[in-house]
Amino acid sequence: MSELKKYLNRVAKLTDATLDELLPPESASPSSIHSLMRYATFAGGKRVRPCLVVATNEACGGTFGNREAAYAGAAIEMLHTFSLIHDDLPCMDDDDFRRGKPTAHRAFNEALAVLGGDALCIFAFEILSTLGRIDIIREISTALGTSGMIGGQVVDIESEGKKVGKRTVTYIHKNKTAALIRASVLTGALLAGADASTQKKLASYGNNIGLLFQVIDDILDEESTTEVLGKDAGSDREKGKATFPSVYGIKESKKYADTLLEKALKDIAFLGDKAAILSDLAEFIRVRVS
Repeated sequence: MSELKKYLNRVAKLTDATLDELLPPESASPSSIHSLMRYATFAGGKRVRPCLVVATNEACGGTFGNREAAYAGAAIEMLHTFSLIHDDLPCMDDDDFRRGKPTAHRAFNEALAVLGGDALCIFAFEILSTLGRIDIIREISTALGTSGMIGGQVVDIESEGKKVGKRTVTYIHKNKTAALIRASVLTGALLAGADASTQKKLASYGNNIGLLFQVIDDILDEESTTEVLGKDAGSDREKGKATFPSVYGIKESKKYADTLLEKALKDIAFLGDKAAILSDLAEFIRVRVS
């Protein structure tokens, strides 16, 4: 995993530099919302989604650090941050901490957090528009809409406190979490000119690691601590959330995670050595818990 850590650090530096270049400075009026946008965006995180954009782009023939992949990765990170700001709001999950820091609505206020999330979403598409790629904008828009993240969030909210089955919990997280991860992978592939067959295999990889990410996240919520997670541990259970452990149990959730990892690795086997970083990323997501 040492090579992956180096790669993640390289992508994080590239992404942070790009975000710093693109986001309005705190001094720009109105300074309050620009301060919140930067606060939330630079609150931490491993920049997994930009890494998937860059790594997939390279695996399909692109070069590291090219402007298109860097801008796309930064835009997707803005969209991910927007979703976290809104997810943490009192009307949603009502969380106090994110990445070890007070959530945006706690550090600023609820109204500004709503507007800051909106602003990041809108600005992300402004950045994406400079790439001149309608196919990528369509892919990411679909991943965010009612057949993607928003749809998953709606069913997540409507399922709180209810007994749900495997189909429902899978629907929630395939849309709420995996959709944007899949879009990150496909964005990198599309920028490199990948053909339809390659796109299909990479879409499957994105779905599988997206679900894997959520299964592990759910397990960590049960088994880890607030200090380690940087957010409120055990909150999913307290709120009666539909999670994989609540449906499968911890032991079966870990088995399911192993199955998802195996599927993801098979999806990208056709890339041979070019899949090294993508394979390591899938492994990295899985080994966050044993």
